[in-house]
Amino acid sequence: MSKILVIAEKPAAGRDIARVLGVTHDNGTYMEDDEYIVTWAVGHLVELKDPEDVDEKYKKWNIDDIPLPADNGLKVKESGKAQFDVIKKLIVRDDIEYLINAGDAGREGLLIQEWIYQMAANRHPVKILWASSLTAEAIRTAMGRLHDSQEEEFVNLFREAEVRAIADQVLGYNYSRLLTCLFGGQTVLSYGRCQTPLLNLIAKRDQEYENFKPTLYWTLNAKFMDGFAGVEVDREGATVKYTEKTDAEKALGACSNIRKAQVVSCKREKKSQKAPQLYNLAELQGRMGKKYGLAPDKTLEIAQNLYERHKILSYPRTDSRVLSTDLFGEIAEHLQCCSFGKFKPYIDAIDFSGIRMEKRYFNDGKVSDHHALIPTINKDIGSIYNTLTEDERNCFDEITVSLIAVFYPDYEYETTEILLQAGDMTFKTAGVVTKDNGYRQIYQLLKTDTADMINDSEDSLPNISEKMEVEIESVSLKADKTKPPSRYNPGNIIKLMGKYKIGTSATSAGIVQSLINRQFVKLDKNQYITTELGRQFLRFVPAVLKSPNMTIEFEEKLQKVNSGEISRDQFIQELSDGIVANKKYFLEHLPAEKLNPIKSIGKCPVCGGSMQEGKKNWYCENYQKCDFKLWKEISGKKITGTDAEKLLLRKKTGLLKGFKSKKTGKSFSAYLVLGDDNVLAFEFEQKKSKA
Repeated sequence: MSKILVIAEKPAAGRDIARVLGVTHDNGTYMEDDEYIVTWAVGHLVELKDPEDVDEKYKKWNIDDIPLPADNGLKVKESGKAQFDVIKKLIVRDDIEYLINAGDAGREGLLIQEWIYQMAANRHPVKILWASSLTAEAIRTAMGRLHDSQEEEFVNLFREAEVRAIADQVLGYNYSRLLTCLFGGQTVLSYGRCQTPLLNLIAKRDQEYENFKPTLYWTLNAKFMDGFAGVEVDREGATVKYTEKTDAEKALGACSNIRKAQVVSCKREKKSQKAPQLYNLAELQGRMGKKYGLAPDKTLEIAQNLYERHKILSYPRTDSRVLSTDLFGEIAEHLQCCSFGKFKPYIDAIDFSGIRMEKRYFNDGKVSDHHALIPTINKDIGSIYNTLTEDERNCFDEITVSLIAVFYPDYEYETTEILLQAGDMTFKTAGVVTKDNGYRQIYQLLKTDTADMINDSEDSLPNISEKMEVEIESVSLKADKTKPPSRYNPGNIIKLMGKYKIGTSATSAGIVQSLINRQFVKLDKNQYITTELGRQFLRFVPAVLKSPNMTIEFEEKLQKVNSGEISRDQFIQELSDGIVANKKYFLEHLPAEKLNPIKSIGKCPVCGGSMQEGKKNWYCENYQKCDFKLWKEISGKKITGTDAEKLLLRKKTGLLKGFKSKKTGKSFSAYLVLGDDNVLAFEFEQKKSKA
């Protein structure tokens, strides 16, 4: 009897799918019944081969070897060999009819699965389970709508994903070696196609901020007897700013004897505003960063938990802010699952029989591989909600409120702009009066309302008409100063990356975190600031390799790969040609200096790499693969660089005083020793017995 092999991306997702399919027999690494076999990867099991996998000579970094051979094929990751072998044995079984790709429904998930099939030499047809969430309902729906892997959309998406991965390796490997050999001295200059342009943008903003010199200016303000105020404006309606105090005082003096102003213009306009479009991941990261101070990777982690663990959120790694039209018929059910607690009265007030499908929110043409973020159809959301952490609850609240707001009336308001003439001076006052709060009433469910989302003021102005005269109560000067451009923060860093097409919804948070891990950037008081190491690194990166326009051009060409306008080989060849041209140019324009090497305190006992100093520890230069560290503080005792050097050289420090016991709080003295397993331990002094 033939069977269907379902391969999920992670064990938890695999077991969820097995439960929906009724597969109960568990073999540990896969589950099986008479109809299905369900197994899983553990993320990336297969990766691109490194140049040194092709030829050992590439282990040594040599400028003559650049450009390195590109597109070297695939290999199984060391950490994933056991599970890959399980999947391969299942794929080659004689009773398999076809495979179901049940990986994450996105570009990266598709790549992970397809590489596994290639390495396992799969010959079976492949169908794709494209689920918007991991609820039982969503999985059942997706199982009823399986796609063929040879559909044009998926063929193009896989081609784009694979070329992106190869291109990132080509650029990263070649330019890291080229920059290191030419400019690095003893320091590895780690280049990233997305990381380096982003680092450059952050550094430029830091420079603007630090070089900014505030200047004082004064504005002329009039207060009128009818209870409103105005500021002096020019002919274009812009506020007049005096940069010399004497000029400001002269203007003030010119108004001293003027007691009345005439209304020369009074414009009132009724306006309405629809609810904002729904959240995609980038908008959510910006909102959570601005409002709650969460870094992009933290917001992604929260959204992933709501999707994967709690199953109350749709697929989080989405670029879309709208829903597909086929969701309109079931959207009421999504909302009714959220009809509990504070949400209930607002959802119960919606007349779902009378709602219309608006293109602003339901538009197939603006949905990429996934629709916007919404709560799932899950009858247990109410009870699950009570188990969420505060951050998870805040994130879910934002998403749920954004969906409820879509089905409420427009926010209606009236704007008023009044221009008044007082002698030779023109004063302007403006205000906004709310007529109907509409959808904005929903936002009181959140910790703050939409005041920071919609820039208006609730100034009520008197009933004034043109040619009226109003009495001036007082005229005064207000001093202020120009402000520097603000540094980038968790609330706007992802939006900046989106502007320059740096990364994707799946990778943006990781790019930012990599800059922090490499100590090129630090997050200080909720601001991203480049470190001295990051700025020094940028000084040695030629302009062409750190320009944000590079990422825009890269993404534009990648879209041509997706559409078939450019072939995979052509795209990779163009990159290699660019590396050859840049190498020639760099060799002809070598600077006299090289990057100052980071001081090493010795060799890593695990891999032999250089141990370098960080803020809280000494770490291995190969930290991406080797996690050996020596902490600068152990049991309350500060460890000096001399102590650390001695420990690495001799496997033992001298006798150190001032450690504190966590149990008793008492001080003690001990040697620090590195055992054969490179685990740090205390060794205590042996006391001599009395004669």
